[in-house]
Amino acid sequence: MSEKKEKTTDGKQAFEENPFNPENRRPEDVVRLFYTRDVPIIPVVSKRGILLGILKKEDIISELSDIERGERLRVDDFITRLAKKLTLDELLPYGEIRQFTVINIFGEEQGTWSRLQLFTACETPERAAPGPDTEVGRQKEEQVLEWMIYLILEHIPRPLYAVNMQGKTIFYNSHFEELYRRHFKKDVDIDFVERTIGDGEKNELLSGKKSDELIFFNRDLKVHYEKIPLMSRKKKVGFLLFCSRERGDKGSSLIPGVDIRSRSLDDIMGAVERLVLVDLLKDKKNPAAAAKNLKISQKSLIHKMKKHGIDWKK
Repeated sequence: MSEKKEKTTDGKQAFEENPFNPENRRPEDVVRLFYTRDVPIIPVVSKRGILLGILKKEDIISELSDIERGERLRVDDFITRLAKKLTLDELLPYGEIRQFTVINIFGEEQGTWSRLQLFTACETPERAAPGPDTEVGRQKEEQVLEWMIYLILEHIPRPLYAVNMQGKTIFYNSHFEELYRRHFKKDVDIDFVERTIGDGEKNELLSGKKSDELIFFNRDLKVHYEKIPLMSRKKKVGFLLFCSRERGDKGSSLIPGVDIRSRSLDDIMGAVERLVLVDLLKDKKNPAAAAKNLKISQKSLIHKMKKHGIDWKK
């Protein structure tokens, strides 16, 4: 398997290769961590913050010294084998340490725990793993699943962009990068994308009688997209923008500015009239010219503008 490659933009991570590849780190990296952090023990935790076990410096060094040179060990197997459950009494000699660096089963740092967090995890059953094999296996399965989901999204031949409920970026694929570079001649500006996606004035709603889906058009990005909810445990956690340069369903007439699904003929005709007025006013720059083009009086045009909530100044 190839090595992990990451690039960070404003603190956000874009994966180019498998971020959960056990071969990204070696047991020697764990030993190095003991010396760089100057600690005698390192807790190993799961993604849920469950304590899987504790690595002791002397155990790690002893194990590596017994291994024949040239033997290649998977870091997750190495850590899982040496991480031990310690009682609170066994931890008390380390009570002078205020903070403990914690890692996952792949040897990646997961932040720090205070001594209170560590001691509590050791003496509280629900903060400890139900069983090392069960929790480690679950963590491996979850991370492999995340990678599979990423691969699926990355290889869908459409530009994809995902945001959380606060409108912050959580994912975009290479097809979106290509689309952005083609339009702006530079790498993706995440702050700009978040602003334009979150600006209601920049995102035009389109809908059709033949489709159950809503289509949006973003004026800055020049893309049409479907807005698909991202769900986790029956709760909406964000949106996936399924982008396209095309105008969605070519077999359906899409009406901008209003959701016409299940709407009456009068509503649909009103939406079309509003679209014509807005486009013409943008083009002609003043109501008099627009009224002349429509072959109606300016008074009639002003009435229609008020009816559809069109503000000439805007």
